[in-house]
Amino acid sequence: MKTNNIKKYLIRYTLEFFVIVLGISFSFFVQNIRKNIETDSKKELIIRNLLSEIESNEKYLADSKIAYSREMDYVLRLLTDSLSQNKIKDYPKSYSPLNPFLSTRKFTPSNSIYNSIVNDGSFNLIEPPSLKALIDDVYALTHYKLLNIIESEQKIADKADQFFVNHYPDTYIKNFWFNNDAKLIDQVFKIMKSDNRFKAMMVQKISFMEIKTSALDNHTKKRDSLIKYIKQKLN
Repeated sequence: MKTNNIKKYLIRYTLEFFVIVLGISFSFFVQNIRKNIETDSKKELIIRNLLSEIESNEKYLADSKIAYSREMDYVLRLLTDSLSQNKIKDYPKSYSPLNPFLSTRKFTPSNSIYNSIVNDGSFNLIEPPSLKALIDDVYALTHYKLLNIIESEQKIADKADQFFVNHYPDTYIKNFWFNNDAKLIDQVFKIMKSDNRFKAMMVQKISFMEIKTSALDNHTKKRDSLIKYIKQKLN
C-alpha cells in the first residue's frame, strides 16, 4: 500500500514538475517572440527614420551641386580673364561676390538621426551587414571625404584672404567683405585679375573645388543607391 502511495505521489509531483517547466518554457518562448517583434519593429522604425532623413537632404544636395558649380565657374573665369563686371553683378545678392575666392562652400546635410542611432547603439540592430555598410558609406566615408577636401580648400581661401592683409592692407581695412560699395568691390577684383600671385592660389583652390564636385557626385550616387536598397527592403 505504501509502495502504491509512493508511486502515486511520484507520478503526481513529476507531472507537476513538467507542468511548471513547460509553463516557464512557454513563458520564455512568448517573451522571446514579443522581444523579437519589438526588435523587428524598432529595426523598421530606424530604417524608416533614416530613409526620411536621407530623402530630406535631396534639395540641399541639389542646391550644393549648383553652388559648387557656380563658385568654380567664377574662379575659372578669373583665371581665364573672362570674369566680367556683369558676371560679378549676377552673383546672388544675399552673398558677397568674393566668396568663391576667399571662402569655401561647406557641406552640412542633416545627419542627426544617424548620429543618434550610432551613439545609442541602435545602429547595430540594422541588418543585413551590406545595408549597414552602405549607410556608413553615405553618412561617414563619402561624407568625411567631402569634409576633408573642403578643409583643404578652406586653407587656400584663408591664404588668399591673408594675401590681401599682407599685400593690400589699405584695401583690406575698408572691410570689403561686408562693404557693398561697387567701387571698392571693383578695386578688389582688379587686384585679383592683375596679381599673378593671387591667381596662383586660385589655381590651387580650383583643383580642390573640382575634386569636391566629383566627391559630391559620388556621395549622391551612393545616397541614391541607399534609398533604393532601403525601399526594396521595406517592401
